[in-house]
Amino acid sequence: MVVMPKPSHRNKILAYQCAKCFTTDALKLAWFYGSQSVFSDCLLCNKCFKESFNQLTQTQKEEWGFYEKK
Repeated sequence: MVVMPKPSHRNKILAYQCAKCFTTDALKLAWFYGSQSVFSDCLLCNKCFKESFNQLTQTQKEEWGFYEKK
């Protein structure tokens, strides 16, 4: 006989802070994905997002929709 756990109805509180610099006063956070980045799959503030994006290779940058191919 398998006993299934009851689903939890508690609200989960998410932290609204940058994963890199831990700032909590950022107006916007963006989800960053880079295959070789330490901060892949994290929410980053504008400053940290730009720093991490600039460290990507040219082919990885071209995968982003807002980046113009050179």
